[in-house]
Order: sequence, then structure tokens, then C-alpha cells
Amino acid sequence: MSHERSPKMPATATNQIGEELADYARALGAELYGVASADDYAREFPDKPQPTRFVENAQSVIIIGLPFEPGTVATVLRPELAGLRTQAADQVSTSSVQPAGAERFFLGEENDILARELALMGYKIAKHLRHQGWTALHLPPARQDSRFRTAPFYHMPAMYLAGMGTLGLNCSIITPEYGPRIYVTSIITDASLPAGSPMEGDLCGKCRLCVESCPIGAIDGEGWKNPFACASYGCCSTCIAICPVGEV
Repeated sequence: MSHERSPKMPATATNQIGEELADYARALGAELYGVASADDYAREFPDKPQPTRFVENAQSVIIIGLPFEPGTVATVLRPELAGLRTQAADQVSTSSVQPAGAERFFLGEENDILARELALMGYKIAKHLRHQGWTALHLPPARQDSRFRTAPFYHMPAMYLAGMGTLGLNCSIITPEYGPRIYVTSIITDASLPAGSPMEGDLCGKCRLCVESCPIGAIDGEGWKNPFACASYGCCSTCIAICPVGEV
């Protein structure tokens, strides 16, 4: 079974396909779901790798996501729970400094779980679209070049265009439901789906807690983060855990 891939597809058919796909994604377990127009992505973020780079005649970018568990996120702000300080007698350490990585001690495994869950969901959604006659590519979550801290595709612009949240001072998309404590991935397709639009207002209250709490001083407070400094400290996630927006 195949569908006519013309951008002139009747709105009723487009809406029906969009609703069916959203229901399918949620049935798989996605707690966040949004769609960005590939044309909007090209127009608003021309310097980023484009959806059409991956799928010829790409029309839509589907974003799915899962939140971190609040209990796990809370441990990020209590690195002493990792017990690494007492194991660091042979390292340069003081009573007031935690070994790098202690913040993510409990978060790391959950991060891996969410990545696997989303990879499987993305695979199934892309396969579902293919069975409906469309072309689709699931992009693995958080894939990047460790040398230059660049990614083959950027999910945050798509989230913004889909109306899923706004950019915070911690350089993460802040959602109304979970703040920045989410993990997402994207599926690019030539199916023309109903797309969202940027959210009105700004969810970031500019409280600067993320800026002031960064242990490595990687956030400048103007919407920019030094990715190399952040990585040098193990991407500790303090700026995400401390954000007061959403469920904590």
C-alpha cells in the first residue's frame, strides 16, 4: 500500500495520517511527541545539517522523547551519594571537590536505558512509515563526533519548531512538562505530516541557577555553552537537574 506523496494531499488525509502516527508513537511508549516541518527547519536553521541530507524530499521531522525519572535526576545534585570521594585517595582531591563524573554516577545507566528505548521506538516508527509507503530514517539519539562535539543532525531546532519547548540558558530545550530533563530522538520522513509551530512565550525564567551551578563554568548565561569544557567534566547534567521548570 502506498500513498500519494504530493504536498497537495488533502488536509483531512494529512491530519488522519498524523493522528494515527501520533497514537502509534504513544502506544509504543513515547511520552513526548512532536512534528516539525522540514521546510521550516531549512528556513530557520540553514546552517544546520538539513533533513533532506538524509531523506530525499523530506517533509517532516518527528521527535519522540522520554523523561528521566525525578528520583534519578535528584541524585545529580547530591554527588556525594556516589561515594567516589572516599575512593579517590590516590587522586588530587579536596574535601570540597567531587571527582569528575560523580554527578552522573546514578544517571548514566538510566541514560543508556532511555537511549535504547527511544532507539527501538524510532526504529519501529520508521518501519511503520515504510510499510505505509513512505521513506523514513530514524536517527540514533545523541550520536556525535567526540572530537568536534558536532552531530550529524540536531534535534533541538526540530523540538523548537514543533512547539515542544523553548531554549533555556542551559542550552537545552525546556519543556512545560519535564523542563530540560528529557531524552529525545528524531525520525525524518517524506510523509507530509501536520507540523507544530514555535511556542509563544519563554519557559526559561532566566533564574541563572544553571549558570551559577555549573562546576566547570561552561555556560555563559547568554545562551551559549562551551561543549569542550562541558565534556571535560563528563557532561555532569547539573544544569539540567537544577532547572526549576517542570517536574523535578
